[in-house]
This record gives sequence, structure tokens and C-alpha cells, in this order.
Amino acid sequence: MLDSLVSGIFNGDARSISRAITIVENDGDSDTVRNLIREIFPRTGNAHIVGITGPPGIGKSTMIGRICSLLSEQGKKVSVVAIDASSPFTGGSLLGNRIRMQESLTKHGVFMRSLANRGLTGGLSRSIWDTVKVLDAAGSDYIIVETVGAGQADLDISNLADTVVVVLGPGLGDEIQAIKAGIMEIGNIFVINKMDRQGAYIAMKDIEETLAMMPRGEWKPPVVGLNSMNGDGYDKLLDLMERHRAFSLNHPEVRMRKFRTELQMHIDEELRRKFRKDITGILQDDIRIRRYLEDRVDPYSAAEGIVEEIA
Repeated sequence: MLDSLVSGIFNGDARSISRAITIVENDGDSDTVRNLIREIFPRTGNAHIVGITGPPGIGKSTMIGRICSLLSEQGKKVSVVAIDASSPFTGGSLLGNRIRMQESLTKHGVFMRSLANRGLTGGLSRSIWDTVKVLDAAGSDYIIVETVGAGQADLDISNLADTVVVVLGPGLGDEIQAIKAGIMEIGNIFVINKMDRQGAYIAMKDIEETLAMMPRGEWKPPVVGLNSMNGDGYDKLLDLMERHRAFSLNHPEVRMRKFRTELQMHIDEELRRKFRKDITGILQDDIRIRRYLEDRVDPYSAAEGIVEEIA
């Protein structure tokens, strides 16, 4: 079964890709997922992963639709992963991005999938890293990841994407001030969307001034204005995305940082997986817990003792 699934992914079969992503999303750190990733990993590393983040309602979905159509016209194979917020009560998600975007993207041959973030903070879904690997192995030239849109919380995208595009717009006022502290530091390209609206050029100037006051590395984050009504600015945005991709390829430390972050995540999961039964057993031992309380053992010391015992 795994062989046929992997073969389908390598051949770009949409049904196999969808099935693999469903397995990744539902089965988490199961042996099935681990074996799947082991098989496809040698074929990954070729796609340009572009993260699109910014406040809700700023026009990210519309912008992604235009980007996809332009890239498709250039003969590029494009995939889109849209992360939607989950209900804190049921864990479910409306997956509204799929409703809005699926029909228009399908016309351009773009594979699109929505994932629920299932309560994970940081603007992403826990399964997104493996989902991107599946799409990469399937031959995508570009993989566009749209975050939940929680503003300053959407910082994990910098650990996943090769290029992070931060989308802002006119009329945000104090909202721009509120998100500057975190999200301004992760953006490689800044977009002021809806340039046809009043105050757009003021917003653009505000972002440029903010960037000018921040410490700068070799890459100087540019600011580009977009008008999704007539397409103004999109050619410049695509050019900037390509320029940043070239920059990243010439700076291997960027990929090393991303891999180190993912490796740390999986080490944490592996430790939890390996010692989960032991930890659960200790936590359910009423006699032991009662002894900690009676002996006035603080939680830090108790935890240190438990870890040393298990290790």
C-alpha cells in the first residue's frame, strides 16, 4: 500500500497526494507517517516555499489567487496550503479558505488543501511540515502556505517558509502598531495590499520607516504595493520572491536554521512518545502523588526526579 502511495505522489497524482496529506494530518507521529516521510524525503528540497501572513481580512486569499494564476501562466506547478483556525470547543474548523479559493485555483491547475490548526499557536498546523514535504515530493515548483491570520502570533511560518511575505494594508491604524513587535522581524517581503484605498501610501511609508529603524542583515526587506483589482504590483512581487529565493540558496545557514528547528520539534515529540507510558503511569500513581504533597516536594524537584528515574 505504501509503495503505491509513494509512486502516486512522485507521479503527481492528485488523489494520492490528498490521501497522503489526510494520513499525515490524522495519524500524527504514527509509524505509517514516519515510513511515508522516509520514502519521499530524498525527493524533497526543490520547491520554493512561500509563507503568506498578516492580519485577518487584509486580502491574503485574493492575493494568493492572483499569484497562483500568474505562476501557472509561467508554466510553474503551484500548490497552496491554507491554515484555518479550529474551534476551541469542538476542535473542528469551517475551512473557509477552501470554500473561497478552491474553485478559482482549480481552473489554473493549482492543488489546494486546507488544514485546521487544531489549537496550535503560531499560525500553523502541526501537520504542515510533513504536508509540505508531500507536495514538494510531488513536483511542486511553488508551495504557498497561508497562515491563520492571527497577526503577531503567526511567527512559526519563518521556520517553515523559504520566503515570508507579510501582508498589511491601509486603515489598520493601531493594528499595525500592535503587530510590529513580532511579525516585522520575520518578513522577507512586505506587501501593502489594497493600494486603491485611501491611506495606502501613508501605510507604505509607515512600514518603510519602521523597517529603516530595525537592524538589517544582508537582505533588505522591500515594501511593495499591490492592487488586486487591476493587478498592479504583482509582477514586482513575483520578481522579489525570485530574488529572495536566489538569496536563500546562496545562504545555506537559512536552510540549516529551518532544519534545526524542525529537528528540535521532532526530538521533543520522540522523547514524549518514548516515555509517554512511563510518565502517564507515574502521574496516575495516587500513592506517589500523595507522598509528594505530604512531603512538600515542589513540582520542579518532583519533575526532575521523575525524568532522572525514567532516563
